[in-house]
Amino acid sequence: MKTRKIVLASACLVLLVIAIIQTVSGHIDPVKVVQIKEEIDEIRIDRPEGLLNLKKSGGDWIIDGKYTANLNEAESIADAFAYVKLLGKVTKTDNEEVLAKYDLNEENACKVSVFHNGEELRSFRVGKATSTNSQVYLMMDNSTEVYMAAGSIQNECTKSINELRSRSVFQLSKDEMVSVTVKPVDGNAWTITRGGEGNVWTASGEGVDSSMELDAESTSAWFNGCAFVAATEWLGDNESIPAEKIFDIEIKLDSKTVSLELFQADDEDGTDTYWGRSSESPYGFKLAKYTVDKYRKNPEDFSK
Repeated sequence: MKTRKIVLASACLVLLVIAIIQTVSGHIDPVKVVQIKEEIDEIRIDRPEGLLNLKKSGGDWIIDGKYTANLNEAESIADAFAYVKLLGKVTKTDNEEVLAKYDLNEENACKVSVFHNGEELRSFRVGKATSTNSQVYLMMDNSTEVYMAAGSIQNECTKSINELRSRSVFQLSKDEMVSVTVKPVDGNAWTITRGGEGNVWTASGEGVDSSMELDAESTSAWFNGCAFVAATEWLGDNESIPAEKIFDIEIKLDSKTVSLELFQADDEDGTDTYWGRSSESPYGFKLAKYTVDKYRKNPEDFSK
């Protein structure tokens, strides 16, 4: 009799445990993936600091209709909203005070809409990240449900225009380059010209020995290095360059001539900063020192 009671008590305990597990599991939302299968070709982000628009044009992303974006940065934002992993529902509310706890209220939220061929695919309201920065609170479309989602989506929404802009001022075809002319403001201009087959290099300019033979390897490396210029920072639309010009550069190609002006400023702490302006961009830009140092040479530096 005693054994029977023990068996019955054990069975009841097992059933109780099962019931508890079923009850608890019934309140846990499974991980849900929200995926957009169409190509996202436009992203509008309405955030507290203003509206940001990213739109594809050919193979590039354009910021606010005028700046070329860094391709990786723009694609990272598109990917973040094309595949959203919802870890669970936090609450359901349209109360602004409650939403403010998650930065999902009207004042603090980043409102994101993604499009394909002008058609809105989905909209999101992105709030604050968790303390680990690996999850974020968000809402979708017109729903009042607040979810916790995986990833640093909030970081994608808050990137500044300067962070998103491409650093490339120009990227020229090396094969189309004919000559590079360096004109120091306080010195003599000189030119390195590439010949036809075999890349026969010649130097010319005031004070340059016309019989000087150039080393093909070092001359070619320098010449090809002039095909690309990258900015470290962009000036605003109406900002003037806060420096004095030190070089004018002309790069002649088969089809056109590209100009590059280089400027130098002495900062209060004694360091130099460098700026540029080019025919390939309507915006001024800041440069790394090594970019400017590339032109602090003479043809004799390339001689055999």
